[in-house]
Amino acid sequence: MSGMKKQKVAVALSGGVDSGVTAALLVKSGYQVVGFHLRLWQEVPEKAQGSVKVARKTAEKLNIPFYLVDFQSSFKKRVVDYFLKEYARGFTPNPCVRCNQLIKFGELMEYVWRRGYDYLATGHYARIKKNKEFHLLKGKDEKKDQSYFLYGLTQKQLARTLFPVGVYQKKEVVKMARKWRLPVAERPESQEICFFKESDYRPFLKRQIKKKIIPGEVVNPQGKVIGKHQGLPLYTIGQRHGFEITDKGVIGPLYVVDKKIRQNQLEVGFGEEAEKREFKVKSVNWVSGERPKKEIRCLVRIRHQGELLRCRFKGAKVVLDESERGVAPGQAAVFYQGEEVLGGGIISLDND
Repeated sequence: MSGMKKQKVAVALSGGVDSGVTAALLVKSGYQVVGFHLRLWQEVPEKAQGSVKVARKTAEKLNIPFYLVDFQSSFKKRVVDYFLKEYARGFTPNPCVRCNQLIKFGELMEYVWRRGYDYLATGHYARIKKNKEFHLLKGKDEKKDQSYFLYGLTQKQLARTLFPVGVYQKKEVVKMARKWRLPVAERPESQEICFFKESDYRPFLKRQIKKKIIPGEVVNPQGKVIGKHQGLPLYTIGQRHGFEITDKGVIGPLYVVDKKIRQNQLEVGFGEEAEKREFKVKSVNWVSGERPKKEIRCLVRIRHQGELLRCRFKGAKVVLDESERGVAPGQAAVFYQGEEVLGGGIISLDND
């Protein structure tokens, strides 16, 4: 990475090792670096204090300015409330996708642009390549690749974004943090969703939308009642556990096939009944800025770190080469060609 001394870079310093090394790499490349820590709403506010402290210490170690930016209200409204509303409707939203689109590369990027910064840098494991236009690529570390969360980026945003750690393996990033004695070097891996304390989202839903979590019936695809569920928001399509089968004549692994919101019924079925070959996507963003005019063949990922599935895409319709379990409405479907992210959208089934 060749730096230019006069170029100002705003680094989103989260308090984690990836953003800390991002800032260090940019300082060593000669950029004028400033750290910004985003105050985001959390169910337990005290949880954020450790991250602020370490982010500030990292900035001090690198001798760069450090600022706190308060996005709590916006984050609560645009990410957390959306997360709760979508689960209450029976969908499976991805808050990290939404946060990147609306907060980090939305409000924060606008904030630093207005203040004269040339670039916004984050600790995402992804890469940007320029060849006439900007291309978004997977991170070098396949296990840590975060390109799935970034499909909403536009050409304008990519032109002013840097992902310095995207060309490294995670172990290399940790090694650099230790070598440079950064305060973030021994920080534990952050959990995927930052605004509640558990690694599982269900306890958070139980606390926040208690009135929407109403126990009901489990039915098979023919509509026969075969068991009981604890509340529809607590399940996602393809889920295998968490419901009770009371019909002793039903044997074998069952998976969530559908959530019938009006009837408050959870539909479950055997393997093939839980699989889908076709689905639609809405709110699609194409990284190039141009929607494909004809059918394309590509790969699609329907969950973070999920398998890349071969498919055909035309209009808003995705047809998989082979049926897949766990196609969940509300989740992101992200399209790839080789290492490149073409774009993505939100999975939509005909009945949602």
